[in-house]
Amino acid sequence: MFRVIGVETGDHPRREFVVIRNQSLRYENLRGWAVTDESYFCADPRTLAERLYIFREELMVEPGAYVALCTGVGENHWARAADGRDVYVVYWGRERCIWRDSQRVMLIQVAHVAPSTVMPRQTSSPR
Repeated sequence: MFRVIGVETGDHPRREFVVIRNQSLRYENLRGWAVTDESYFCADPRTLAERLYIFREELMVEPGAYVALCTGVGENHWARAADGRDVYVVYWGRERCIWRDSQRVMLIQVAHVAPSTVMPRQTSSPR
């Protein structure tokens, strides 16, 4: 189970980030999880799109490890946190701060919907 454990806001996207931790006792995949704020509950799609980051790639996170979602630009990489645990640093690639005005930053699990195949209806051929 993942949990947001910290948010660092700043005056520049390079200094702004959200820290997520795998709180379970097993490896967990972060794919399909999203970071957002209270704008998730508003009806404005433009605001939601600006404040929603979805982890789209497979990312297996070991128990107790961290993921730092940095707002700015950079190369994703593994690093070591101050407490000695692994931290995967992910860059969103935004040019402006996102979380500065947020009341609450949250992690949600986006439902996975498998593409469905619709078979064309068979029509009888004229005889």
